[in-house]
Amino acid sequence: MAPRRKSVQTSRRSLNDVCYKENNYLCCLNDYQTRVRRRESLRHARNHVEHDLEQKIEVEIKMREGSARLLAAAKHRAQSLEAAKALLTSNERMSVYMAELQNRRRESIKQSCTSGSTGKLSISDLRIPLMWRDSDHFKNRGDHRRFAVFCLARLGTEIHDTSLLYPIDRAHTDLSFPDVLIFNNVPSEFELILEIYSHVLQEDLSIASTPRRIKKTIHSSISKTVGKKLAASLRDEFGSAKSGPHFDLVARAKLSLDDTNDNTHTHDLVINSIENKHHSLPLFGHFCCRLAIQPECITKEICIGNVKIDGQNYWARLQGFCIKTWESKKHAEEGQNPEHIIPINKRTSIQPSRTSTKELLINNSGNSVETLLPIKFESKEEVQKWLKLLSAHINDHSRWKHAAEVIQRVSNIENMRNSFISNKRQGSLYDETPLIESIPSDYTSARPTVQTIFDLTPSTSLSSCSSTNSLTSLRSRSLSISGVFKQSGISLKPHLTSANKKA
Repeated sequence: MAPRRKSVQTSRRSLNDVCYKENNYLCCLNDYQTRVRRRESLRHARNHVEHDLEQKIEVEIKMREGSARLLAAAKHRAQSLEAAKALLTSNERMSVYMAELQNRRRESIKQSCTSGSTGKLSISDLRIPLMWRDSDHFKNRGDHRRFAVFCLARLGTEIHDTSLLYPIDRAHTDLSFPDVLIFNNVPSEFELILEIYSHVLQEDLSIASTPRRIKKTIHSSISKTVGKKLAASLRDEFGSAKSGPHFDLVARAKLSLDDTNDNTHTHDLVINSIENKHHSLPLFGHFCCRLAIQPECITKEICIGNVKIDGQNYWARLQGFCIKTWESKKHAEEGQNPEHIIPINKRTSIQPSRTSTKELLINNSGNSVETLLPIKFESKEEVQKWLKLLSAHINDHSRWKHAAEVIQRVSNIENMRNSFISNKRQGSLYDETPLIESIPSDYTSARPTVQTIFDLTPSTSLSSCSSTNSLTSLRSRSLSISGVFKQSGISLKPHLTSANKKA
């Protein structure tokens, strides 16, 4: 009976150990999520600019502690990847905050050196194409690697992270991030740095993913036959795996005001060379995103007050690079159509009147308005205030370039994602690329289109032609249509014929 009691006691101890580990894991998870919410509340606060760097550093220190505890207690790959990502992000923020704090202490109280208004910047629709071999993607064989990928966006002392995408394998033609990253108080001379981090996941074909007993057997056999050096390297690799996933910086890009647009555009990537090429993400070298910025002077009231134009009193408002006037303040608040819309931009010149100290002359000859417009104010102080703000408004229009000419839509939603990993992906660039060639009306009707050659429907996309059967049918159709080219006297394009010769 004694051994039976021991077995019961042993089972109770093991059960207690399991319960203790589960409770420890849940405590770490709860603590981590609490600190994430704390950091997000600081980020979303309206007066987030007023928070001192020391307070941000304190928050990031707690975030690092929570991420390290979660990384040590995590049993699932999802939690370990997210914790490693959060730890890396906190370390990057810490380094930026510490450098900025040292600069401020060195320069005493650092005042803002940038003049003029700031803006609100958003980056969304981030998609990064991947370059797999055709045999890997279409035939689903060859490259067996899988990756976990996320991005960091840096602007000044602000660092925002995207959601974590995993597993990314040869079936994925591109990376599509659902995030909308928002930066506030952005100067016109900004430089946004986008960094791509990836981690290669251990697969069934690698030694690191084999069960522990099999790995020990392989480790011992290799150490006996090959030698101590290879065994030591395997032990180091196994030991480093215990510390958690390691993300490599695989590529980066720099974006500025010239890259902003209301639509999605393609940009270049600078790919970093990694020591272990097996861990390198198969990037194409380009990415696309929607980088939009909106100067605050477009939506913010710069100046308001009573003015007199052509001897009649009006209520005036300076906003969005123009002066709008109404008969009364009530009409302006009701949203009625303004009586005057006076453009104020880089082609506008303003000068005080020589005949009156309470009058300003607005010259819009550069805006196809030849006459000078005199505007009278209630006092000399009002004249000086309006003159100063109008001059700054003109400078802002010149500094913001095309962003002041065409209003770009900036979303108010930031980081719409779950606390952990979301496996939902946007539509693939590959799937959304149409195979239909649009023919302008001025082209000759004898020129065959892609639809005529391959007998495609308007809904046909690249993904529908990716299978072997569809490729065979397309090839047969292209061969059968070759006679049409000869009979109609239409010659193939030079780059197509050269490609066929090479093939």
